[in-house]
Amino acid sequence: MNVPDSVRDDIESRENVVGTCIGPKRVGDRPVDEEALVVLVSRKLPEAQLAERDRIPPEVDFDDTTVRTDVQEVGDVRTQATATQPAEQPDRERRWRPAPAGVSFGHPEVTAGTLGGPPLETEGGRTVVLTNAHVAAPIDVAEPGDDILQPGAADGGTEDDVVGALLEGSEIRPDEPNTTDSALVEVDPSEFTGTVLGIGEFGGFTEASTDDTFTKSGRTTGVTTGGLRGRDARIKVRGYHDEPTVFEGVAVFGPMSAAGDSGSLIGVDDDGFRATHLLFAGSDRTTLGVPIAAVEAEHGTLRPAESAGQGTDEDED
Repeated sequence: MNVPDSVRDDIESRENVVGTCIGPKRVGDRPVDEEALVVLVSRKLPEAQLAERDRIPPEVDFDDTTVRTDVQEVGDVRTQATATQPAEQPDRERRWRPAPAGVSFGHPEVTAGTLGGPPLETEGGRTVVLTNAHVAAPIDVAEPGDDILQPGAADGGTEDDVVGALLEGSEIRPDEPNTTDSALVEVDPSEFTGTVLGIGEFGGFTEASTDDTFTKSGRTTGVTTGGLRGRDARIKVRGYHDEPTVFEGVAVFGPMSAAGDSGSLIGVDDDGFRATHLLFAGSDRTTLGVPIAAVEAEHGTLRPAESAGQGTDEDED
């Protein structure tokens, strides 16, 4: 289903609406076999509390098709690299050498986010790790070559904990829709393992299926799972600029993250962990991910690097 921008513009102009996406209609918080235009609201309100203009129609018409709507509450959606709470599993806050994915990581001017994945190789043959731009390349602060820490500054990271250098980060524009929040950090692969903490070996990337159960490993909430509730979302996210920033083409998952989990890879744990999305924002009711295809559209094709540290998840220097 491709929803015309004019339909989205009309729905998203209404009070309390932060975005729209395509996904299964939910009845009693359970998906049913019907694709709907999902309307994402910060808070569900009774119709009596809404002006008539702001009420969501039960269905919309476009291209000779009638599609039902489904209003879903997503709360206050914002970036999740501000580590305002300790990790549920404190080991994720400490220094790791070699470091697995899923631990504290970030630019010195950021509190702490998450090291997304094990080492990858770029089209140009450089060895990098992946995280969010707002974790490794904060707006108006970062420059290519900046030091990146493991653990992040909020978890005690200092100049003695430099583990890589910023290679590039996606630009997060305030005045037009964005498709990714991603950054590459150039690293020495011997300083990292080929594993995702709490999950296992990293098996590369794959396509997402609505029926999959998705898993992530993050600095704050550790290993959590959730379902894919919507695709091709256009949604406003707080935390980048003074006003909410629009992202499009992203995925909406159930709640599976908290502040400090930004940068985690989301994927399927089936004969090795294979990533489908890069977690970049969320709330207590939802988690947002950038499809890996959009990450690669920004940075070029990425594939698992052949050499990584051979340490286990218990190693610490």
